[in-house]
Amino acid sequence: MDHERFRDWLSRVDELTAAQRKEVASVLSAPSEGAASLAAIELGVDDERRCPHCGAGGAVSRGKARGLRRFRCKACGKTFGALTGTALSGLHHKERWLSFGASLGAGETIKESAERCAIAPSTAHRWRHRFLAAVKQVPDRLAGIVEADETFVLESRKGERKLDRKPRRRGGKAKKRGLSREQVPILVAADRTGETLSHTLPALNAKSVKQVLEPVVAPDALLVSDANRCYPPVAAALDIPHERINASAGERVRGALHIQTVNSRHSQIKSFLRRRRGIATKYLDSYLRWFHLIELGDRPSPRACLEAAITKPCLQFAN
Repeated sequence: MDHERFRDWLSRVDELTAAQRKEVASVLSAPSEGAASLAAIELGVDDERRCPHCGAGGAVSRGKARGLRRFRCKACGKTFGALTGTALSGLHHKERWLSFGASLGAGETIKESAERCAIAPSTAHRWRHRFLAAVKQVPDRLAGIVEADETFVLESRKGERKLDRKPRRRGGKAKKRGLSREQVPILVAADRTGETLSHTLPALNAKSVKQVLEPVVAPDALLVSDANRCYPPVAAALDIPHERINASAGERVRGALHIQTVNSRHSQIKSFLRRRRGIATKYLDSYLRWFHLIELGDRPSPRACLEAAITKPCLQFAN
């Protein structure tokens, strides 16, 4: 952290509650990296001790289990801890998670992560996908001029034992030229503030694109795409205006309208995936989340990587 950001953080210390001051002190005074990891994990329980099962606050302490505090909800009677309902629940060696967060933020390979954390490569692989499962991949809102375009990567069934086709070498080529079922579509959308969405699609059609864009595109947005025929019905279904940029006719920019932002994201995504040397299609969305975490914006700290993995509960409140 540079000096200016540190001074800004320090200026807000007076706004901390007594419980937050206690948590900060426990993190800063941790005698070892393992203790610091456990202290960081404990921050997953908020000041109100809200139950992840029913959403009620005011839970009471019920001792410790596996190094972490446990709480009992007075409303539903269930117990929980900082990891209950998170993607990391059930994993071991919590004292090494800050080290793994540093590895994840640095974009290290499975082998490098395993060596850094003194764990087996299979454990590093499992941790990577558990950590990435909760990382935010979709922005809260895309507004203003929203560019949308698709890119394609070769399907990979790496790790599967029973294939209905002849195995390919890593980095191989599709049997057919151009687009085919061997290519996996990735939809990328971005607005002019830099907010970006990327998501694999089961097929490139209006239904799939609408399902991805509908929750995030603002009602007053302007959708800009290439000449693909799936986008006009999507815009019509979302009741937003739509403009097409016909690149095949030599059109690249029309006033303020273009799709160069998402085309740049396509290049960034493919460069990121290429460095990982052969990604199974079933893990592709995890790697897109990893791309969002470390390539868009500032490189995250180890604590930020750990926080991203434990602050999005998997359980839904039963109202």
